[in-house]
Amino acid sequence: MTTRANIVVIGGGLAGMSAALEALHQTRNAVGVSVALLEKEARTGGNSAKASSGINGVLTRTQKAQGVADSVKAFARDTERSGHGRSNETLVHKLTEDSTAAVTWLQKEFGLDLDVLAQLGGHSAPRTHRRPEVGGKPQPVGWSIVSALAERLGAFARDGSGRFRLETGARVTQLLKASDGGVAGAEYETANGARHRVQADVVVLATGGFAGEGARPGFLRQFAPQLAGLASTNGAFATGDGLRLASALGAALVDMDQVQVHPTGFVAAADPANPTKFLAAEALRGEGGILLDAQGARFVDELDTRDRVTAAIFHHCATPDTCARHNSTTSGQGPSAAAFLVLPQTAADRFGLGSLGFYAKMGLVSRADGVDDLAAALRVDAKVLRKTLDAYDTARSTSGQSDAYGKSVFPEAVAAAEAYFWGVVTPVTHYCMGGLRFDVRTRVLRAADGAPIRGLLAAGEVTGGLHGANRLAGNSLLECVVYGREAGRQASMEVEAL
Repeated sequence: MTTRANIVVIGGGLAGMSAALEALHQTRNAVGVSVALLEKEARTGGNSAKASSGINGVLTRTQKAQGVADSVKAFARDTERSGHGRSNETLVHKLTEDSTAAVTWLQKEFGLDLDVLAQLGGHSAPRTHRRPEVGGKPQPVGWSIVSALAERLGAFARDGSGRFRLETGARVTQLLKASDGGVAGAEYETANGARHRVQADVVVLATGGFAGEGARPGFLRQFAPQLAGLASTNGAFATGDGLRLASALGAALVDMDQVQVHPTGFVAAADPANPTKFLAAEALRGEGGILLDAQGARFVDELDTRDRVTAAIFHHCATPDTCARHNSTTSGQGPSAAAFLVLPQTAADRFGLGSLGFYAKMGLVSRADGVDDLAAALRVDAKVLRKTLDAYDTARSTSGQSDAYGKSVFPEAVAAAEAYFWGVVTPVTHYCMGGLRFDVRTRVLRAADGAPIRGLLAAGEVTGGLHGANRLAGNSLLECVVYGREAGRQASMEVEAL
């Protein structure tokens, strides 16, 4: 069966939905222009729905209301520093420059109350936005955003205009090649095995990364074999589909060996060896959580960049005596490197007791009443633990100076809390910095000569070059909105130019 849509978006995560919505907005007065979104899973959302720490933005109404001094320049500097000099500065400039509009779009257009700010690892100011709890119940930021956009797209699909259609369970198997080497549409399979073709003027790839491949053959084993088999926060659907589709047409790949390992994936007490981990949100440390080894000692600046915190856990928490474990777990069970994540009551309040309650129901977080109870729960010497917590608070009271681990931002005191919340965390594959080489107009570039492939755009984790060697926390959702909307604008312009 062959159908037609002027613009076809492949992938129904935040980048794909942002692209589709922006294309629909830009072509609202154009007669006969249609948009189709193809998603291989049964529902939209992808890994974007799992995002829990927030979306970055500067000069937003939330920052202004809270008196936060920040700038595009500072945000760009933090992003480039996190990328260790490998980030494309032009792509970074657009990301940071457009961050205000991105957060404002979500707040105004969709009524999302992104009113909680946190200063996460690698950031020089509080700029990561998430939603507050309501009535003690969490409002997960990633799920909230993709749900709002999915609802809007559903309204377009039901309005009877024929301007938009959504197909789930549609796995794209190849891009259709035009006679001039450009893209002319896509071929896909549905759940019942039927094969379909959709002709298009422009195709937008928003298929995500490949960190969900695990130990299966694929890009992870090819470009980062040392990480193959490591536990992951990604769904099994994150298999680099868009990279294969575009590579078959000669698209360039960049930074494919740069795969981010997030330092904190929760280890479930009931299933410590499960290869899929629930992310221990960056905001847990941003609001005052600390990391301890199995002896009860700190070993890192908890607010350093993800790659450095990860390296520290692998270095300091990887022996039988230093690897953190649940009481029910013996040596040799679960991950080979793990730390304790501990939040004092005040940090727990800032993060949200509703969210911590959700983690607790999943068997990921426990509560301890006071230091002695915490020491018993972690199976560490209470004297050592008190010394660690006291040293932290002493460093916190020394204004403007860094502690022995280079930490200079201490969100909360930790030594005299009425209660503590704790869990076991381990490094997990989380995000692919590498992907399709693209430009600020989201055009996919050809490997042979660096020229754009006509009719092929891309946005989100399927692209590479923006984040360099390490993505800054909170930049993933932002990237999806900024470059997803840009892809929608560019696709509309290309259609109108025909």
